[in-house]
Amino acid sequence: MNTQEWELPGMESVIEITKALPHRYPFLMVDRMVEVEYMKRSKGYKHISMNEHWTAGHFPDEPLFPGVLMIETMAQVGGLMFCKADSQPATKFYLSAVNNIKFLHPVVPGDTFMVEAELIESFHKFHQIKCKAAVGGLTVATGMLTLCQSI
Repeated sequence: MNTQEWELPGMESVIEITKALPHRYPFLMVDRMVEVEYMKRSKGYKHISMNEHWTAGHFPDEPLFPGVLMIETMAQVGGLMFCKADSQPATKFYLSAVNNIKFLHPVVPGDTFMVEAELIESFHKFHQIKCKAAVGGLTVATGMLTLCQSI
């Protein structure tokens, strides 16, 4: 898809992302959005740093980005496809189901965890999204998430 067809509703920087997501340090898992098409798909990334709180214990001398944080990153990037620039305050979404998640390769400090999310189906206040995460073009995680929209 041509990038001119994508909308980036003011979410190019982490400062703008914090206007759309309720998460804050240490649980804000999106550093930058690179593509957003409202109610269709989104793409964004998180830089994995050695300075993050989990590195000391997961695991000492061999830090690995925890799978649960990979899922949370995928949910946050995916949830941003439902935000419009003019919808302030932002609608809140909650992760309500995790299906068929596969962790294919480890993610370590120094990696850029790139997430692509695509809307598969919406029903009432639930939105099922398909996610794929990659590091340097290598797929490291895939799965389906269901987000529940706060009403």
